[in-house]
Amino acid sequence: MPALRPQAVAARLKAVFLDVGNTLVRDVGFTRKLAEKISTALHIVAGLRVDQESVLEAWAELNEWAEDDVELWDFARVMLLARKLGLTPSVKLAELLYAAVLEAYLEGFEVEPAAPKVVQELKEMGLRVGLLTNVGSYDVVKLRVQKAGMLDHLEVVVASQAFSWRKPSRRIFEVACFLAGVEPKEALHVGDDPQADIAGAKAAGLRAVQVLKYAPEKSPLADAWIYSIEELPGVVREIMSS
Repeated sequence: MPALRPQAVAARLKAVFLDVGNTLVRDVGFTRKLAEKISTALHIVAGLRVDQESVLEAWAELNEWAEDDVELWDFARVMLLARKLGLTPSVKLAELLYAAVLEAYLEGFEVEPAAPKVVQELKEMGLRVGLLTNVGSYDVVKLRVQKAGMLDHLEVVVASQAFSWRKPSRRIFEVACFLAGVEPKEALHVGDDPQADIAGAKAAGLRAVQVLKYAPEKSPLADAWIYSIEELPGVVREIMSS
C-alpha cells in the first residue's frame, strides 16, 4: 500500500513530473543490447572485431569526460568511443554508432504495463504531466513514449541531454517547472533514485514520491512512497485532497 507522509497545508498541486528509467520503464537487458549493437556496427562499418566486454569497458571509461550534474550526449559519447578504439570518428561512423545506441535503448527497456493508463489518469485529473529524466538521448525518450501512446498526454519532455543539467541539479527541476508554467511548490516529482529524484526534487522546492520497485534504497526525504507506478494516481488524489 502507498504511504503518505503527514505534512502542513501545501500549495495546490498543478503538475506531475515522471522519471523514466526504473519508474515508467524497466531494464530488460540494456547493457547486453548495447554491447551487442555497438560490436555489430563496428564490425559492419569499420571491419573491426571488438568483443562485447571490451565495448562495455570502453563505454564506461567515457564517464571521465562527463562532469557531475552535466549530461554527456550519446552522440558525443559514440564519437569518443570510436577514438578510444583507434578509429576516426567520422560523421558516418558516429551516426551509425548512435543509431546502434538508440536501438539498444529501445530493445533494452520496456514500458511498465500500467504506465500509459497512469499518465492518462493524471491528465484527466487536470494536471500538467511531464517527463523529467536523466538520459543521453532525447530522441529515444520521445520514441519510447510515442510508441507506448503516452506522448499526446504529456505537456513537456525534459531530458537532461537537451538541457545539459542532470538530476539532482536544481536547474533541471527549475527548467521543468518553467516549461510547465508552474512554481516548484505546485509540482510533484516521481522517481526511484533517492539522490537524483527525491533529494534533487526536494532541494528544488518540489514535492516527491519515491517508486520503490527498483529503488536502491528508501529515501526518508520523500513525501510519499509507492511500490510501483500503478499506485501513483491514488497517492496524487490524496495529496490533492489534503
